[in-house]
Amino acid sequence: MSTAPIATSDQTDRSPLADRWLLGLIAGGFGFRVMAAALLDPHMHFRGDEHVYIRHALELLETGRLDTGWFVRPPLYFVFMATTHFLSDVLPVSWTLLAKWLQCIASVATAIPVYRGARRIAGTRAARYAAAFLLFDPTLIGYTHLLWPETLFTLLVAIVFDGVADLDQRSAARSLFLGAMTGLAMLLKPVFGLFALLWAGSWLIRLGWSRALRQVLLVGGAAALVISPWVIRNQLQYGPSILLENQGPYNLWIGNSKEPPKEVLREWRHLGDPVYRSEVAMDRGIEAISEDPAGFAENYFSRMLNLWGLEFFVFRHVLMGGYGMYPRWQLQATFWSLQLGWALSLLAACAGLGNASRDPTIRLVLLYAASFTLIVAALVGATRFRVPLAYLIAILAGVGLDRALARSLTWRSMAAVALATALLCVSAAKPVFWKVITDDFVDPRDLDDTDWIYFRY
Repeated sequence: MSTAPIATSDQTDRSPLADRWLLGLIAGGFGFRVMAAALLDPHMHFRGDEHVYIRHALELLETGRLDTGWFVRPPLYFVFMATTHFLSDVLPVSWTLLAKWLQCIASVATAIPVYRGARRIAGTRAARYAAAFLLFDPTLIGYTHLLWPETLFTLLVAIVFDGVADLDQRSAARSLFLGAMTGLAMLLKPVFGLFALLWAGSWLIRLGWSRALRQVLLVGGAAALVISPWVIRNQLQYGPSILLENQGPYNLWIGNSKEPPKEVLREWRHLGDPVYRSEVAMDRGIEAISEDPAGFAENYFSRMLNLWGLEFFVFRHVLMGGYGMYPRWQLQATFWSLQLGWALSLLAACAGLGNASRDPTIRLVLLYAASFTLIVAALVGATRFRVPLAYLIAILAGVGLDRALARSLTWRSMAAVALATALLCVSAAKPVFWKVITDDFVDPRDLDDTDWIYFRY
């Protein structure tokens, strides 16, 4: 059985920015992101949560108080949007364009921890491939243009994932830094707390009680300190039932209810205060599951496939009219670039699974991805939840392409590629894509289906 090459200490100690190939890839990836913004901005319409982020960020600047809308949401992205608006007053650039430029920088900066991780596992060539998969992924390019928190979250979790490998050999300051990054990530998406728990468990297994306790106190203490202002605010305002957000109960309700999605959202908005909304939504979600457990099981399996299938949030934004009325050929080009980009990344990632999964850090991130998938499948299957796992996908894909070119794939990798191929075939056969695949539409309005928009299929 072949194994991935072990990188030498000279390779792993060198700064990634000393690699001219990586610098060239970063420049190209940044250029594509800026070009996407330049081409799409004139036609841009803010839709859904983008509008919420903008409105309440402006309110935060004007009043000093943060209202996150119909949901109690984590605060960091609102603060980011408010900061970019404040900076635009002293810089010669519009605040939305500044926000997108900063997201472009964050997106390409994610290539550095990706490069480091792949180089540690399989050497410099695999690291370059991994960086290229991340930098030229059509979905990630599209996300830098959208005003959504996924791009910033992806950078933060990539920094944390990268720091997992040798944290027990680093200083206390390094542990405190990674704890702070973990806390910031949770202020964008609280579900990252699940990784912190798995991480702590891995310390106990590898390091023993005393050394594991030290890391828990350092990393966990720093993370707790970062999130504490928002937690305290919520405790004072809502009580113990809401720590960081209350959207989970809503997702459980809308993901399993037989009612039309817009009716669920309308009722949510009229339920009164956030605590009561959360209680009602949780009850409704559990009730819907108990009334049709077989239907829930079927939907649960489907949503697990959706999360790793061909569905894309960027394309959903197109269907919602976020860029006006696309002509059919442009919509088709967008659709196929996203599909082919993801299919290539997934197949290459599966090819690298057998080799890269020997690395303890990758095994931990894979466990997080699997646990995350099991949780999200009970709610709604949205691929925007998968975007923050771009670090994992890119590293696996870089290792996979390197091993494939060397003709040294393991049998586990070949089996994973076969399963991924079957998944892509199942995903492509779903009705949500069939109209697009068969050209059975004129413009996005022909594809407007509420269940599709809300990922209920």
